Amino acid sequence: MKKIFTYMLAGLSLLLFSRCDALDIDPTSSIADSNYWKTEAQFSTFNVGLHALLRECSFNFFLLGEPRADIYGDVPFGGEATQGMERLPFNTINKENTGISNFAGMYKVINQINLMIAKTKETTVLSEAGKNYYLGEAYGMRAYLYFHLLRSWGDVILYLDYTNGASLDLSNLSKAASPAEEVMKQIKEDITASEKGFGSDYSFKYGRYYWSMAATQMLKGEVYLWSGRQMGGGTADYTTAKTALQSIVSNANVSLQDDFSKVFAYNNKDNSEIIFSIRNAKDEYNMWDDRFRQNLVPQQAYMTSTYCNKEGVSFKDLPEGQLNGLIRLQIRYDLYNKAFRDGDTRKDASMTAVYQKQQDGTVKYIAPFCNKYQGVLLDGASQRSFLNDYPIYRYADCLLLLAEAKALLSEDPTAEINQVRERAYGKEFFEANKATLAYPNDKGDFYTDNKYMSGDEDPLEAILKERMREFMFEGKRWYDLRLLGADYVTKRTSAVATRLLWPINESVLTDNPALKQTPGYQN
Repeated sequence: MKKIFTYMLAGLSLLLFSRCDALDIDPTSSIADSNYWKTEAQFSTFNVGLHALLRECSFNFFLLGEPRADIYGDVPFGGEATQGMERLPFNTINKENTGISNFAGMYKVINQINLMIAKTKETTVLSEAGKNYYLGEAYGMRAYLYFHLLRSWGDVILYLDYTNGASLDLSNLSKAASPAEEVMKQIKEDITASEKGFGSDYSFKYGRYYWSMAATQMLKGEVYLWSGRQMGGGTADYTTAKTALQSIVSNANVSLQDDFSKVFAYNNKDNSEIIFSIRNAKDEYNMWDDRFRQNLVPQQAYMTSTYCNKEGVSFKDLPEGQLNGLIRLQIRYDLYNKAFRDGDTRKDASMTAVYQKQQDGTVKYIAPFCNKYQGVLLDGASQRSFLNDYPIYRYADCLLLLAEAKALLSEDPTAEINQVRERAYGKEFFEANKATLAYPNDKGDFYTDNKYMSGDEDPLEAILKERMREFMFEGKRWYDLRLLGADYVTKRTSAVATRLLWPINESVLTDNPALKQTPGYQN
């Protein structure tokens, strides 16, 4: 994908200027543009490029959706400096230290999507079916990006036409943000346009790392849950979300993997659980442009010299000794033992516990680190490369969003929750322990004074708990808390209710005087 994308940009000069304003909206070159869009292969290549651009935002998708929640915040156990990343779990971002700048680079992708939409609509070189499918992808991806922007900044600028380098007025780049209600309206219109493009085609035509009808229905479920809970849509929107998610269950070729760890395995890409993922590959793109390794992976030096597993075996004699990175975001030490019940396979498939051998021969628990994405030891290498795909949507997500829609409609979410739990514990163990593990029976002493989660007494809390266990390190926890409301966020995290959105960096405001700082961050 990267090679094709590089060729596309180099040969066509579609990204003419490195920065036309602080939003990173790269205008297209009218000279190159006039020589393109003449064959189906060129449309296909551009579609590949759009997905590669989306991949470049993958680390920011994670940052926007997880680190401000309650998963991180302790001091790195290996002694690394956090280099400002601590501002996210501590929720101390401000207008000088925004955590993310330039709206996470998403407007650059949106501008190229706008170009794809315009050229696809007017072309005569594609079949009607081909045009429609590309439009289904493009509108779906644009809606996905604007949904991130809406949830993270509220009122944001709507760009629906591509910026042409020949007509760009560099002296007049000011544009005010649209109200969140208008942004949501546009997101829903894009979802409808995406559905129209795909029609009844629920296939993964180009693979599960390309946008599809199932991805659009996942997004629709999320969007309508958000507008229902956060923007006054209520029952009507919850019902729309439920219908969208049920359409995936009925029509898409998806199912839960039997083994939770296999969902993320390097040698099991495009498995049946994946609905949409970010593709990573050798000589192409490491996970999050290598920032997974730079933020969540321990250093080889201290792992092999100082630490061991629970049985006292040094990590130098284990696969963990092949890891070499940095920990800037330290998982909270107590999360390893507070988040999962005994028998839940997601515990050790999500985190590895680090121990240190004591003088008396016993071992002392130190901290956990993320092992959901274990990477691969390439031929001739001594350190693992993180080439796992990064899941955006998967079938377990569909089931738990469907459970949430049902709970918000005062319907019974038991079937969906228990499908996910049964896979987590294994069928035999789950059947033998239904009295304490099946919904709505997971409650009791484990949740006494548990700051991360509650028992099954409240269905929304039960789903929130299940989603934390299932989607840790997938960029969802902050959004999950935000969806349910400020009270849920402030109960679980260090955030304050007046600062749940993100601040805008000063250079953006300087370059665009019509844009105003996010409420809560003016001072």
